[in-house]
Amino acid sequence: MSSTRRALKLLVATAAFLLAGQAAISAADASRTVTVAPSAPSTGNCFPFGASYWTPYFGFVYKNLPPFQLKAGDTLAFDTGEPSSDADAEMQIDLASTTANGDDTPALPYTAVVRNTQTPANPRGDSTAGNFELRYTLEAPFSFPGGGLIILFSNPSATYAMNGTNCEGALVHADGSDPSGYFLERFYNESDGVPPYDNPDPASIGGFQLTIADPPVPPSHKKCKKKKHKRAAQSSKKKKCKKKKRSRTA
Repeated sequence: MSSTRRALKLLVATAAFLLAGQAAISAADASRTVTVAPSAPSTGNCFPFGASYWTPYFGFVYKNLPPFQLKAGDTLAFDTGEPSSDADAEMQIDLASTTANGDDTPALPYTAVVRNTQTPANPRGDSTAGNFELRYTLEAPFSFPGGGLIILFSNPSATYAMNGTNCEGALVHADGSDPSGYFLERFYNESDGVPPYDNPDPASIGGFQLTIADPPVPPSHKKCKKKKHKRAAQSSKKKKCKKKKRSRTA
């Protein structure tokens, strides 16, 4: 074989190895995104990420959502069109499905997925609408069957609780008549987080985005090992047979 042919074979083998490596990395890092965004978005309203006087509870209620399975480490993100200059949006976030699609009654209990000790990515928002930059990392799993969902906010951190009446941080939101069909209502200054809600309002309902990492599938080597063992056993048997034949001939 000429040196030129050897070099070409080596290049082909190296390229195949690199392509296989890229495919493995893509599979390991695979994730899917669930985006609940307004078809007709508006920008405004500082609740709950630009001021803290919505306490003790604040909530967004949605309908017609697809099912999803969340794990610790997945991401829940919101979108602002104007940053807040006062404090990082640190608060507790709970999730609950509703008892029926299109109603606002939570299927209790709520699941706490973010604690108020967590500082989200881009914790004061930004001025770019549509990028879902305010990103919380989930700290607990949550299984959602589809239909109605409530995102409940409460217990702001001591620092964020100081962000009193200075209303900044414009939320990208929709109202209940949005053509997407995802938005039902919000409530604020709610006493206990369950209906009948104080101050229900079919307006200023924030969109959200989920980034859900696919669980890695570990490669299985058991079959390969068995095959290797079988091949090794067969080859050893052949060697023994050859030795026996030689001894008889001798």
